[in-house]
Amino acid sequence: MTKNKSYYMDLADRRFEGLLTEDEELELKSFLASTEDPDFDEVKAVAGYFAMGKALSKGRPAATARPLARGAGFRWAAALAAACLVLALSIGLYHRQNDCYILAYGEKSTDVQQAFDDMSATLEGIFGESEDVGEELFDLFNPAL
Repeated sequence: MTKNKSYYMDLADRRFEGLLTEDEELELKSFLASTEDPDFDEVKAVAGYFAMGKALSKGRPAATARPLARGAGFRWAAALAAACLVLALSIGLYHRQNDCYILAYGEKSTDVQQAFDDMSATLEGIFGESEDVGEELFDLFNPAL
């Protein structure tokens, strides 16, 4: 018995509503597997999507399941250790750059008061002899005169 296109479209509509018997569902699956009619492309796509979802929801058998790689835990631990090391070095270098130190008389000193006193003495030596800023600037920019 040859069934027409509208019969199978009706079966497809009823399938999505959940109203098919097992025999009708098998008949529709068989028809969809054998037809090349472009009007049934959407029905095939949705049916294939549901079939794949059903297969995935059952889960894979243990024989085909991919075991966790043995080195995966070690890689994560190594990456975490490297990240911690980079963070610690970054913090250390940041604080080290903010240290105040002075090189005085061939020695390095981190005493802030000594650095301030040395800087004040140097500025006093430059600007302490002359109180006229204009004269100092003239001398700086006209050394030949």
